[in-house]
Amino acid sequence: MPQHDRMRRRNFLMGGVALAASSTLLPELQSTAHASPAPVAGSPAAPSQVLSDMHDPRAWTLSSRDGSIRPDTSTHSHGTQSLGITTTGDSRRPTSADLALSGVDMTDCQWDLWLRAEDYRQIESIQLELGGEGEDCLRLDVAPDMRTLRTGSWCRVTVNRAAERAVVGHPRLDRVTRVRLKTVPASDSAPSRLWLGYLATLPSADSGIVSISFDDGYDSDYKTAREIMKDCGIRAATSYVIADKVGLPGRMSTDQLAEMREVHGWDIAAHASTDLTTLDEAGVRQEFETIRSFLLEHGYPEGAAHFALPMGRYNDLVLRTSQSYFSSLRTIENAPETLAPGDPFRLRVFYCGSYTTESQVERALARCQGVPVLDPHGLPSRR
Repeated sequence: MPQHDRMRRRNFLMGGVALAASSTLLPELQSTAHASPAPVAGSPAAPSQVLSDMHDPRAWTLSSRDGSIRPDTSTHSHGTQSLGITTTGDSRRPTSADLALSGVDMTDCQWDLWLRAEDYRQIESIQLELGGEGEDCLRLDVAPDMRTLRTGSWCRVTVNRAAERAVVGHPRLDRVTRVRLKTVPASDSAPSRLWLGYLATLPSADSGIVSISFDDGYDSDYKTAREIMKDCGIRAATSYVIADKVGLPGRMSTDQLAEMREVHGWDIAAHASTDLTTLDEAGVRQEFETIRSFLLEHGYPEGAAHFALPMGRYNDLVLRTSQSYFSSLRTIENAPETLAPGDPFRLRVFYCGSYTTESQVERALARCQGVPVLDPHGLPSRR
């Protein structure tokens, strides 16, 4: 394989949300150059075992003293019904629903859930507990950043061991006979509803991949980040640029972008500065078309298929429209991403700033079983 092609593949694996570039790694997320809008990404890996497809939501039982659960035919992600969970509005009184299993080996897997929240702001946490008859269990944080459920529509959330919240006792993960979904209300919240539409296990990745990205196209990517990464033996990352900011003071020029790509192996991908949730569909499409046209015209067809959301904000309109233009969207939601990502249009990150400590980064990397997208924001000039 030519050197440039090797750098291109490594680039997308280590540098940004363009996880599709290695077709051998993620064959479902193709990233071919397209003069027209990019195709919609396909489905991630097939489940190892479906635990609950809501064919019979009554298999779930209420195991908490408070709250309530019931089958709901008015909304569903699979089949014709879902499990509706009503919270109490009191963080001291969570609602728990249990599903009995015959004994499932979960020693080496990831977990796949479809969830919908009436109002994510009313929920403090959603926890998945895996155990048996006693209290011993592995407790996972399903949505470490509740903004993942911000749209109020159905959302696929995949979870791996990096989302471990606690290990209680000595759970037997080789023979799990009880799954518990615990919904903890936020402090001073109102009663609200959460729906579970599907639960399954997925094959586990052998190892994780670290992806590093930088937003806004600042010239510190060229002057500072590139040098620091080179000193650390990290060859490439991704810079998400804003079309009308390129060449302005403090931003990279077109020549610098070309050097970053052709000489240093970085990827140049799509970004914007406008809060897309304030726009109508025509406005959203204009933003997408502007940055895609810029990247295609300047020779970055791979990066033109991948977009970093301005301020991490999105709604159903943004998600729906983006699928006509891109293969992935990167959020700023702080949560471990899985390999393969459950939803390539809501890629989660380890979001970095001046407040981020070295030990926090080390902990995130040590727990890596998926694709932690390290997104350093506001990098100062090197001194």
